[in-house]
Amino acid sequence: MSLIMLIDDDTDMLKLTERWIIKAGHDTLCASSGAQALDMLGSTRPDLIILDYAMPGMDGPAVYRAIKENGQTKDIPVIFRTGKEDEESESILDELSPAGVISKSEGKPGLLGIINNVIK
Repeated sequence: MSLIMLIDDDTDMLKLTERWIIKAGHDTLCASSGAQALDMLGSTRPDLIILDYAMPGMDGPAVYRAIKENGQTKDIPVIFRTGKEDEESESILDELSPAGVISKSEGKPGLLGIINNVIK
């Protein structure tokens, strides 16, 4: 059983995604902002992070960079979950090279599939 951290400012999306992941047999840890997630990462180490791209304050790319710059968290795989499909966002994601990127529109099967591919 893996511990998966979910980071999303949309509480409805966060709760729905958490239910899917728990039903798939994983434990979850939820954060509703990048700052909250980084604070939580000071005391816990998830096996995987699923990170929303567009959030107020500290957006997904900024959170990703903070995770990867920290020696304690840099090896945790991160999957971006996004509704953004513009060229600028795609360029940023290409530059960051996360463990995966999935559109929020792909729903439960797509999300669980990418989780299984990353965690193995």
